[in-house]
Amino acid sequence: MRLNRIIARLVLVLLIAQLLLVFLSWLLSATLTDAVRPLLSSEGIRWFLGQFSVMLLKPQLIWLILLSMAGGCVWRSGIFRPSRLSFRRQSALRVSFLVLMMLITIVALLVMTPQAVLLSSTGLLWPSPFSRALVPILSALAIITSSCYGLLSRTFTSMYDVFESFRIGLQQAVPLLILYLFAVTFYESCLYVFL
Repeated sequence: MRLNRIIARLVLVLLIAQLLLVFLSWLLSATLTDAVRPLLSSEGIRWFLGQFSVMLLKPQLIWLILLSMAGGCVWRSGIFRPSRLSFRRQSALRVSFLVLMMLITIVALLVMTPQAVLLSSTGLLWPSPFSRALVPILSALAIITSSCYGLLSRTFTSMYDVFESFRIGLQQAVPLLILYLFAVTFYESCLYVFL
């Protein structure tokens, strides 16, 4: 709840900053015609409405969604809950660890072998397809491992429970998604006005 209040205040600050930017861009464009593009002009309104979806569609949005799904799955599976482990949970933990090691081995083979698929054309790890896919890879590892643990330990009784954990993770991330929306809108508007 406290985090939600902080995020709500940040969203309010970003909303006020966006409104000030609209007013400031209009005011500055009247005095410095070439240096600033106003958001209240016909061109500015066309840009804002026409590019709104494009400016929000960034890799960070996908990362936020994937990480929230993975977080919900890990949390609901109970893989990190400090409790006495029954035989079933111990077995599930062992199998999940083996699955995780197998997945890490596969990723390592895609990165470390000669002419590895996930390296850049010059053979570098950064920037490369691997570096761009690092968050999705980590999210997939967390989802697969915790789903395996949850199904084997009977924390998840069906695939419906796995999907429910995704929903809960996404539900917890809604304040962050709203903050993302306002932050990216303000950032892109600043770029439009001043660059």
